[in-house]
Amino acid sequence: MQALPTVFFRNFACGSVIREGKLPAGSRPFLIFACLVAVAALLVLPVAAADTTPALHTVGIRQAHLAWTALDKDVEMNAAVTYCGTLYGSDTTTMSRLLAEFRAEEARIPSAATGKELDMLIAEMRTTTGQFRSETWTVMTKGQGKWDDLEAQIAKARDNNPYIQEKKDTYWAVRKASQLADFDAWVDNGQQILDTLKAGGYDTTSAQRALDVFSSKRPEVEAALTARSELAVQSAGQQILPLSQEFNTKLALVQNQVPDSIRLQFFIDQADRAVGLADGINTELVPIMLDIGDAEPVLSKTKTDLTTARKVLATGNLESTKVPLRLVKKDLVDLAEAYRNIRVSVSLPAALSTELETMVIRLENTADTMGAAL
Repeated sequence: MQALPTVFFRNFACGSVIREGKLPAGSRPFLIFACLVAVAALLVLPVAAADTTPALHTVGIRQAHLAWTALDKDVEMNAAVTYCGTLYGSDTTTMSRLLAEFRAEEARIPSAATGKELDMLIAEMRTTTGQFRSETWTVMTKGQGKWDDLEAQIAKARDNNPYIQEKKDTYWAVRKASQLADFDAWVDNGQQILDTLKAGGYDTTSAQRALDVFSSKRPEVEAALTARSELAVQSAGQQILPLSQEFNTKLALVQNQVPDSIRLQFFIDQADRAVGLADGINTELVPIMLDIGDAEPVLSKTKTDLTTARKVLATGNLESTKVPLRLVKKDLVDLAEAYRNIRVSVSLPAALSTELETMVIRLENTADTMGAAL
């Protein structure tokens, strides 16, 4: 009996089939949008990034990647069942059952709306493919199957399946569009903050220059994503990370010029604007969804905490004002999460989906702008 080929039936981990030409499990890097003041950067993180990541598009990118690699594994498993069925005395009943289970899991990818749900689904798929791999070994051993023949049949099945390439194309298209949108939103939000500070009479020259340098790297990011090169994407991320940190530093220096009373009022004003926009979004969502989940109660709590912060600030007690503002900061993060869940789990009109996308980024950035000041 020949040894099991090293390229056949690797672990199904983090949505990847490990073989030449595919992304290694647990190490597929991708750009994510990190919040402006906390860690303003486009970072390289693994596909199994925690659900707490502030990246707006993480789930969509992971879904697209998992759909691609799961279909590849599906074709692989189906070809194995077909080949093993030709072996003398073989019984592929268990293999067929496990393939059916895997396909049922595969069908759940679009409904896995959070990182945690994707992690759980991937764990189930790994268990199923692990059992399938063991059963394949048993059937091949009993039927004296030839591994080279099996591998050739799998390769032929892949070559004859146009949907694998289609899924791969979809993944890269989603990744490119999402990460460029995150890059643009990061720059736009930074510019809005600088414009506000400049309008208040503060010198933003140095910070503006840092933001401009960061923004100028967009073509490199786009080129790396267009080339579908993991090394190029990683290289671009390594280039822009120190530039984003430089902008953070310059921005902090400008913000330190602002008196606490004005800074706290600025936080309240920013949150007020975000709440006003959220009101409009909820009005649009209700006719579509009826029940918009946490978006309504969280927005109501945000308004209450903002009112409290405004009243305390009016007394001149700056330290006490920070207490309700910390609650506002958490409210904004919770509201962003509510909108993110809606966006990835409900089919919305394109314009409203884009509006939600922008709103999530605005809410997270507003919360992070408060940062260490609170």
